[in-house]
Amino acid sequence: MSESDDTPSQPNADPLSLEDERTFLLETHRTWKRTQPTEQSNSAPLDKQPMEEFPPHAPKDFFQVDRRKADFRHQDLRNANFQEAYLPGADFEGADLRGANFHGANLRSARFHRSQLAWANFSQADLIWADFHQAELRGAVFHHTTLRGATFVRALAQGTNFSSTDCSYADFREADLHEADFQQANLNGASFLNAKTATANFQESQGRQEDTTPPEPPSSNDTLFS
Repeated sequence: MSESDDTPSQPNADPLSLEDERTFLLETHRTWKRTQPTEQSNSAPLDKQPMEEFPPHAPKDFFQVDRRKADFRHQDLRNANFQEAYLPGADFEGADLRGANFHGANLRSARFHRSQLAWANFSQADLIWADFHQAELRGAVFHHTTLRGATFVRALAQGTNFSSTDCSYADFREADLHEADFQQANLNGASFLNAKTATANFQESQGRQEDTTPPEPPSSNDTLFS
């Protein structure tokens, strides 16, 4: 070691105070680490992460996720983003989806039985054969959506926007459709048996019938998921 190395750079420094300062800094760092939230890594692709990895009560982002027959049952998905997601056959039974965004999503044969969907946005989504049995849909938007063969039996769809949708052979039996908007909708073969439609808007809609029996949904060996 050279003589210059033996000469302290700060002649007046107290070695004991420097050690105390080092100990203080280390303890401060440990305290900081203990206070940080423990979140799992997000390095894996979104469509490979289990649903429970997302922090609770924070809006979830499933933008363009590709997951067939995904299981979202009874989850808190308020204001979640499913825009352009590919989720045919997904199961959302009992889920809280208020304010969720499904714009442009593929939700063929998806199941929304008893789910909460108030103010959800389904505009331009593919919902052929989707099941909204007893779902809560007040204020939801289905503008320019494909709903062929979809089921809305006993759904609460007050003020729901179905304008310019393809609702051919959809089943609205016993649904509450007060102030629902069906302007310019395709209702060929749709059933509204015992539905509450007195204040609904059917202006310029096509083919509305009251007692049509909808066709059976596709069988399990259908090519939908091939």
